[in-house]
Amino acid sequence: MSAKNFIPTRLIAVGVLVCWCADAHATELLFEPTSVNAGLQLTAAAPETPTPPVTPETATTPPARFGAEGSWRWQLIGAAASDLDDAEQAEFGASLSWFFVDDLSIDFQIEGDYISQPVQNAWGGGATLLFRWHFINTDTWSIYGDMGTGVIGTTVNTPSGGTSFNFTPQAGGGFSYEISRDVRLMVGARWYHISNANTGETNPIRNSLMGYVMISLPF
Repeated sequence: MSAKNFIPTRLIAVGVLVCWCADAHATELLFEPTSVNAGLQLTAAAPETPTPPVTPETATTPPARFGAEGSWRWQLIGAAASDLDDAEQAEFGASLSWFFVDDLSIDFQIEGDYISQPVQNAWGGGATLLFRWHFINTDTWSIYGDMGTGVIGTTVNTPSGGTSFNFTPQAGGGFSYEISRDVRLMVGARWYHISNANTGETNPIRNSLMGYVMISLPF
């Protein structure tokens, strides 16, 4: 065979070999000339790894444990108090709780008040700082105790004959219950005191029993 016919014949043979390998083994063949004198080299390409389909993340992060250290909550408050004699008080407000350790929070509360009392009724408003300890705390309910003090300003002297600015130390307890996902109903009662701590000419005092209801939500 002459050199003139040898080169096309060789190329045809290589083409047939490539087609046969592709059909028989379903393998991708790559032409990789590694050097000028190496001639033709056929190497099988690595199989492609299928890319997994991208799906939107549907999992939701579960809420933090109620009372977990570092968690925050806020409350809406409705309360009523009576000295079991001739004075009654209605209160509404909101508070913010920070659990600085597990199950123990510091609560800052602001409130508005209406006080029915002898001589003249009064409107008022104030703020309270409380410590609350959920000493029994389960997944869905807890029992707690709390105590603290606050201040209140009123439109007239409270109690009658006292001053229009007073201090309100208080202490009590209650329970919380989960009514829906991460929402708690809190019900409690406390001793509630009003006096001016001898900052006025006279210091009449009033001790009342206060009951309250709160709705607590994560913040």
